[in-house]
Amino acid sequence: MDRWRWGALVLFVLLALLHTYPLVTDPASLSRNDNADTILNTWIVSWVAQQVLADPAHLFDANIFHPQGYQLARSEPLIVPGLMAIPIRGVGASPVLTYNVLLLVGFALTGFVTYLVVFDWTGDHAAGVLAGAVLAFNAHTLTRLPHLQAIHAYWLPLALWALDGVLCGRRGREMWWLCLAVSGAALTSGYLAVLVVFALMATAGSRPLEWWGRNRLRVVVRLAAAGGITVMVTAAVLWPYGQVAAVRPLDGLRSLSATLWSYVATVSRVHYAAWSHHIFPERTEDLLFPGLTALALAGLALTRGWREEGGRRRRSCVVILIVGLVMSLGTATPVYAWIYHAFPPMGGIRAPARFGYLVIAAVALLAGYGLSDLRRRLSPVQARAVGFAMVALITIESVHAPIRYVRSDGVSSVYRVIAEDTDDVAVLELPLYRGPEFYRNAPYLLASIAHWKPLVNGYSGSRPATYDRLTRPLSRFPSNQSVRRLRRLGVRYVVAHVAAYDDSATARRVFSELKHPALELVAKEGDDYVFRIRRVRPIDRSDGAP
Repeated sequence: MDRWRWGALVLFVLLALLHTYPLVTDPASLSRNDNADTILNTWIVSWVAQQVLADPAHLFDANIFHPQGYQLARSEPLIVPGLMAIPIRGVGASPVLTYNVLLLVGFALTGFVTYLVVFDWTGDHAAGVLAGAVLAFNAHTLTRLPHLQAIHAYWLPLALWALDGVLCGRRGREMWWLCLAVSGAALTSGYLAVLVVFALMATAGSRPLEWWGRNRLRVVVRLAAAGGITVMVTAAVLWPYGQVAAVRPLDGLRSLSATLWSYVATVSRVHYAAWSHHIFPERTEDLLFPGLTALALAGLALTRGWREEGGRRRRSCVVILIVGLVMSLGTATPVYAWIYHAFPPMGGIRAPARFGYLVIAAVALLAGYGLSDLRRRLSPVQARAVGFAMVALITIESVHAPIRYVRSDGVSSVYRVIAEDTDDVAVLELPLYRGPEFYRNAPYLLASIAHWKPLVNGYSGSRPATYDRLTRPLSRFPSNQSVRRLRRLGVRYVVAHVAAYDDSATARRVFSELKHPALELVAKEGDDYVFRIRRVRPIDRSDGAP
């Protein structure tokens, strides 16, 4: 890379540190582990990192919701970030530090890839930096730190660049980049894959003349080849999703859809204090304001340049914006229901509001064009000053830091005795949460990284249909019935967290005085007790059961 590209990459790393401040001051301890989704994603990338090396054929047989199988398929795959986590975990980084590093990497890469795309389209470094800053750091992404998949969005601009190359009839390498971008999105996030597909369809649909020009045969063949290769690759890896797919009912999506007010709502320090607090929505995922500077520059891009080479790209951005806006409104329009029934992957979308990211992406790309148009009218000195000023304004507008984090104290040492057991046996954590408190199982996932034993508990985007029925009698531990059920499940260890019980005093008395012929207290630290169930045989997987 030349010095401009290195400089842009360094700048995006610095912007990532700025926008997530004070994370950089203690990345090994600070976290958003007050949010169950952060813990879930921290567990996922650590699971992928170790399982790819240990047993990749059973990547989706994650160690939660024992004895069910394919449980990784109940959440975002995060395979690409998980692969990135391998060297980080390999040098001894904790799960929390690994997550934080991947968070910063996702922000920086999204900005940097967008910069490369817009620079290739405009020849303007400042335009690329501005577009990257808008797409990476905005009201939506800066309030979704618990969702690592939303931060690793660099596949979207890469896919648009690759499709543009295919439509223009360039050399065949763009076809392979398109395969990589769509496959990479699918291996990162189901939501992101759907967004990428919609953006690509909007782009292709907005440029019909390129389908019927002199390059039409080449374009059609390459697109068909790219689509076929991508489907084969993703289907080969992600087929477990078809085994546990949870279809979201259409009538339950209205509360998770955006409104037009979402597009003027933000938590940036500048705008929130001035006016946004008056219209702040209930859900932070509905924050979709791209910023005044970005909107002004995007508007400038729409006033000129239509006859230039980049005109077709500007038209594509407008169509992407419209598609993202309409889809983000969910069932408020009939369009969403039509597509929901015609396009099966839509059944896995829980929050239509996330389609609003396409609006932000379109504004970011158009803003890059707008700044490029503006700078071409100025002298070199003026152009540099304007470029610097616009990037600075974009940054000031979007800053939400300092972010509120919690401090992670790591995992209790009581899990050491479980980790030292070499048998393939399962673990139950108590209290065991169901119903509305299901999310409170999330910390158990983080603790399981210390031993990677199968865990009866679980937390994810959905739960097995049998979960509540299976676990209800286990909550009565240490009753004889619960112990017999645990033995049948191959559970050898029960970890009881007394302080988490509603009546902690009673729970402390029960567990401290526990005398049961089948149970043995093997570890205790503070209010955490580990009991071993005697005569539990290792889990037999010879029948192919997960």
